[in-house]
Amino acid sequence: MKEVSVLISGGGSVGLSLAAELGWRNIDCMVVEQSAGLNNHPRANAVANRTMEYYRRWGIDKAITEAGIPPDHPADYYWVSSLHGRQLHRISLPPFKKIREVKDTGGYVKEEHTWSPYLKTITGQNEVEEVILNYIYTMSNISMNFNCSLESFAQDSLGVTSKIKNIKSGVIEEVRSKYLIACDGGKSMVREKLNIGLSGRADMAKFVSIYFKAPDFMKSHKFGTANIFFPLHKDYAGFLLNWDGGTTFTYHLMLKPGQLWNEVDAKDSIENVLGKSIDINILSIQPWSAHALVADKYHDKRVIMAGDAVHLFTPTGGFGMNTGVSDAIDIAWKVQAMIEGWGGTKLIDSYFDERHSIGVRNTKEAADCFDQLNSVMQYGDILDEDSERAEKLREELSCNLKEQDKLIASSGTLLGYRYNNSSIIIPDDTEETIDNPRKYIPTARPGHRAPHIWLEEGVSIYDKFGKNFTLLVFKEDLKEAKKLISEANSIGLPIHLLQINDKDALSLYVNLYVIIRPDLMVAWRSDIIPENSNDILNKIIGN
Repeated sequence: MKEVSVLISGGGSVGLSLAAELGWRNIDCMVVEQSAGLNNHPRANAVANRTMEYYRRWGIDKAITEAGIPPDHPADYYWVSSLHGRQLHRISLPPFKKIREVKDTGGYVKEEHTWSPYLKTITGQNEVEEVILNYIYTMSNISMNFNCSLESFAQDSLGVTSKIKNIKSGVIEEVRSKYLIACDGGKSMVREKLNIGLSGRADMAKFVSIYFKAPDFMKSHKFGTANIFFPLHKDYAGFLLNWDGGTTFTYHLMLKPGQLWNEVDAKDSIENVLGKSIDINILSIQPWSAHALVADKYHDKRVIMAGDAVHLFTPTGGFGMNTGVSDAIDIAWKVQAMIEGWGGTKLIDSYFDERHSIGVRNTKEAADCFDQLNSVMQYGDILDEDSERAEKLREELSCNLKEQDKLIASSGTLLGYRYNNSSIIIPDDTEETIDNPRKYIPTARPGHRAPHIWLEEGVSIYDKFGKNFTLLVFKEDLKEAKKLISEANSIGLPIHLLQINDKDALSLYVNLYVIIRPDLMVAWRSDIIPENSNDILNKIIGN
C-alpha cells in the first residue's frame, strides 16, 4: 500500500495550488486527476491580486503575468448590442503596462497600488495551471498522476484509505493518507459520497464556451481592441474574452431555454455576433452552467473539500477560481499543523468557520453581477433601431450598465473579506470596517488580510513574513517579543520574529505587536504582550 501525508483528488487550478502550497510547506502529497492532462480550454481569465500574493511566495508570479494579456494591450470593457451594432456602455482603462507601473500618477491607480503588490492579472486559467504544474514538477515531495481517478475512500481516526484507479490500465491500488482533500469540481464525487448538500441557486443560465483563433477578428468590427466584449442582443447574449492581444478568443454564448449546446454551430455563432464571415479556427467547445451554490459542510473529519467542490459560481466578477485558491491556502497550513503535531483539536473545524461564510458572500456577489448583466440581455433588434423608443431604451440601459462597474471594481470582495466567526482569531475592541464589495479598506484588525505596504522599492512587507507564523514588532526593545517566541517554541508553534522600523507600516498595523498567520491573515494584535501569552498562542492554533 502506498503511503502519503495528503491525497488530493482533482488537478485543476485549486488542486494544483493546494499541492504547490503543501509542497512549499514540505508536506508530501499525491495528486490524482482523471483527465489525461491539463484542460487547455480557457475558463477563468482573472487572477486576483490576493491570489497573486500567494503565487509570489512560490516565485511564479512573474511567469503568470507574462503568460497573460500583453502589457501594452488596452484593458477596455465594451457593452454592445453586437459587434456589428451599437455601443451602449464602455469602461476604458489604461493598458496593463500602465496600470502596473508603481510610479503612475493617476489617483485611482496609485491608491490601488498601496493595497497589494499587484492589480488583477488577466491570464487564462489554463495558462495559470500550466505555470503551477511546471512549478510542481520541480518539487520532489509532490506526485502528479494524470489518468487516475479516486474510486472510493474510507476513513478512520488515524487517516484515510483510498482506492485509486489507473484509467489506462484499469489497475486499482490502495493509498493510505493522513488526509484526503477533494478538489474534484462541481460534480464532486467526494461531496456526494459524504451526502453533503448544496444551498443556493442552481442553473441560473446555460452557456456554450467556444474557444477559437481568428487573426482578423479585431480588424473586422468597429469597436477596436479590448479586453472583454459583452454582446447584449438576446440572439448573441454572452461575453467574449480576448486572450493574447487580438488573435485568440473565447465566446461564451448564453443558450436559449431548451437549446442544447452541441446543437450550436460554433463558427456561425461567431460570425453572427461579428456580422460578417472571416477565417475562424475552432479550437475547442465546452458547455457550462451558471450557479450560486455553497456546500452545507466543508469537511468530514479527515476528508476535506475545496474549490468548486464546495462552491459553484457564475464567472461574473472573476471570483470562482480565486475563492478556491484562498480555500486551498487556508486549509494547507492547518493540515500541515496537524501532520507536524502542533495543531489543536479545533483547527480543522475552523476551516469551515472561516471559508463557508466567504463562499456564501462571494457566490452571492457573483450572482448579483450576473443578474444585473442578464437583465439587460433580454432585448432584440430594438437595440439597433433608429427610433425614439429605441433611443429611450438605450439611454435606460446605459444607466443600468453603470452598475456593471462592479465587474471591475471588486477590491472589497477580493481583498476585504474577514473571518469574524473564527474560533482561532482573537478579536480586539476596534470597530469593524464596512464590508463593501467595491471598495477595499486596509485594516490590520484581527480576522482580516494583513495589509500590504512597500517597505522599499520592489520589497513588499509580505516578502518579510515567514512561511509559518510571524510576530511583527514595531518596537526597539525585543525582550517581551522574545518571551512570546520562547513560549511558542515550547508548544512547537513555528513562528518568525520580524522587527520593522517604519512609521507608515505602524500607522497601518496600529499596534506594536501583531501576529500574522501562515495564510497572511491577522490572528492577534496588541500594544502589550500579556503575562500568559500561552493563552493567545494556544487559541490561534486551535487548542
